[in-house]
Amino acid sequence: MRRILSELFGTRRRQYQVGVEFTDTQVRLVSLSKRGGQHRVEGFSIDELGVIGDPHAAAQCLARLVKRMGVKGQRVSLAVKSSLAFTNSALLDATLSRRENDDRMLAEAESALPYALDEVYLDYSVVESIPTSVATQLIARSRVPQELSSHAGAYQKMLLVACKADVLDPIVEIAEQAGLRLDAVDLDSFALERALMQSTLLPLKEAARQPLGVVALILLESGHSCVHLFHNGNHKLHREWGHEQTNFDSYLKSQFSDEIIDVIGSARLDYYREVASDTANQVRIALSQLPNDEVEGELSLALLGGNGALARGLIETDLIEEMANSLLCEVKSANPFRRMTLGEGVDSIALDRDAPLLMVACGLAMREASA
Repeated sequence: MRRILSELFGTRRRQYQVGVEFTDTQVRLVSLSKRGGQHRVEGFSIDELGVIGDPHAAAQCLARLVKRMGVKGQRVSLAVKSSLAFTNSALLDATLSRRENDDRMLAEAESALPYALDEVYLDYSVVESIPTSVATQLIARSRVPQELSSHAGAYQKMLLVACKADVLDPIVEIAEQAGLRLDAVDLDSFALERALMQSTLLPLKEAARQPLGVVALILLESGHSCVHLFHNGNHKLHREWGHEQTNFDSYLKSQFSDEIIDVIGSARLDYYREVASDTANQVRIALSQLPNDEVEGELSLALLGGNGALARGLIETDLIEEMANSLLCEVKSANPFRRMTLGEGVDSIALDRDAPLLMVACGLAMREASA
């Protein structure tokens, strides 16, 4: 059982190089290596899904990318949306054995999950060591295990992750049909946290013990969008919302002939304002849901990505400016590769163009550990 869980959620310590993300309309792939502590982009690719919602079509699309990139046989990690998984944290005695941790977390899952254990895949990991004096401030004293009451530094914070088999199995099957060796399934929020720390100056601020503030990563996609909120570099929550249209080029083509698209700048700007206003409302709702006892400060930075944010193949300055006006903070185009080196044959211009689409895939490819 533990072997299966480790393979699915990647608790085995291995080196990961390839990240694959499925959206409603695309398959996105990033291949990374790491030399001397520096990540290097070995390749990336994006392909459109021929038939949306068809697992066979998704497998064929992924197989094309695998062949194009030459990554068959390499270890690969895929993402599951955080909204499709269940997470829960627990505080356990840091002196427990691995077997005792397994038993405790299984009991935690049985009491917390809204569905039967035989319907899900489970995994957990240690995310933080917490002194007893601090831990008792975070939870009610009645919930502090008795055996920990007199032990300083005896807590470890565990994160439990569960995903229903009927969600995970189709993803695993797609990878297998494409000829990939699947090493891990990760939550998109975990992947985005890694990509965020890589692509911003947050690690430098963290090293200097400066407050990192709240960062919003906004991913506008066709048909649905989401915002992930981070505080001090840690993922706090996400919010998703659906909509009819986010891609401006598609919107214009449905309203006007192709010949006049480039000359109706006012219509483009009006649309950007509408998108920015709607997005800002969703971000404000997400901000209002942050725990007040854990998060201090206002939104300090927003990163914008996703296929729905592109116009003529890139995120235009006008959209970024309108988003900044609506959110009242600095807004930048998402780019997880800013501080990476490029491998031979990697087109830097194409990478910059596609970077806002590759945050999740890049974060997945950053999974790593030595054996």
